[in-house]
Amino acid sequence: MNIKPYDVARMIDVSVLKTTSTEMDIQLLVDSAKKYNFICAFSLSCYLPTLVKELKGSDTLVGAPIGFPSGAEMSVIKAFQAKTLYNIGCDEFDMVLNVGWLKSGEFDKVEKDIRAVYDVISGKPLKVIVEAMYLTDKELADACSIVVNSGADYIKTGTGWAEKPTEFSHIETMVKAVKGKIKIKAAGGIKDYDTLCRMHDMGVSRFGVGVISGINIVEEAFLKQ
Repeated sequence: MNIKPYDVARMIDVSVLKTTSTEMDIQLLVDSAKKYNFICAFSLSCYLPTLVKELKGSDTLVGAPIGFPSGAEMSVIKAFQAKTLYNIGCDEFDMVLNVGWLKSGEFDKVEKDIRAVYDVISGKPLKVIVEAMYLTDKELADACSIVVNSGADYIKTGTGWAEKPTEFSHIETMVKAVKGKIKIKAAGGIKDYDTLCRMHDMGVSRFGVGVISGINIVEEAFLKQ
């Protein structure tokens, strides 16, 4: 199913999240968000005050990565980071689940870690990144159950920092596991319009992509009309 360019942009959380990202990259992110009306823009924490200022009054929300990219910080640190970024005006929060705890079977710790963030953002949208490409099918299904129980708004496939991309099989497993109880965001290696459309048809409602890929996907959507 073809999706119109504006609707594509309103599904994309566009980002600049590399260790080497510069002020120039952030300006490209701001300019692209305004031009294409991406639904949300993410950067590393040091640049978020700039995004909040530059995107104020636009149609693009500002997203905050929490515990990014490892997810292995202490819960109190994740909560402090989330509260700090909430206070400067961030609109959405994407936190990385503690994958080590998940693989250790420490499900209560994983859920409490998510709730520590959820409790300080006063109802603003929370997406939980599970790094599906590091998980077995059973671990991914377990992660889905934990995120559903946590009260989060979305479960997200990956940070984009893993060596492997999000695959269609990950989406299939997640859709089956969540049973429509939570929304799904796909991120990591999504670089073209056809992949986005196929994943959307499978049940994905939001996508996380780098700024260049985001621009290319929307431009592809124009060509497909």
